[in-house]
Amino acid sequence: MNSEVDKAISFACRVLAYRRRTARELTEKLEKQGFAAEVNRSVIDTMSRYGYIDDKAYARLWIEQRLYKRGFPGLKRELLQKGVDTCIIDETIAEAGPEAEFKAAFLLALKKATQNGGACSYPRLARFLQNRGYSYESISRVGRTITTDSGAKP
Repeated sequence: MNSEVDKAISFACRVLAYRRRTARELTEKLEKQGFAAEVNRSVIDTMSRYGYIDDKAYARLWIEQRLYKRGFPGLKRELLQKGVDTCIIDETIAEAGPEAEFKAAFLLALKKATQNGGACSYPRLARFLQNRGYSYESISRVGRTITTDSGAKP
């Protein structure tokens, strides 16, 4: 069995060399490769012990990199699909804070308004941000901040 664990660790290292993965993603890769469940657990434990797999760090990095494309609800959905625990996601989102989501939504809304010649109606802007997974609080705050095409603040 030790040689199978070694093969699985070698495979896991090759997989992780491409990009970071969550524990569930790596487990799925190992299962797809045909390794036994106990071998998979051993590999995940080893990789976690050495710091190659850390779902909290993964979630923190994911939110940091993708916040300017998706809001917290959208990012939470993505991380859940990747197998990150809900507690870890909520903790990481709380660390980032609502101000970070507002700033990202505001910059994205400014970019959208600029693409539309400097004017964009509030309903259109709200729909745009909602489709990207931003929270209602951030959307309404952006709407109050950005001037609509009529020149009045919503």
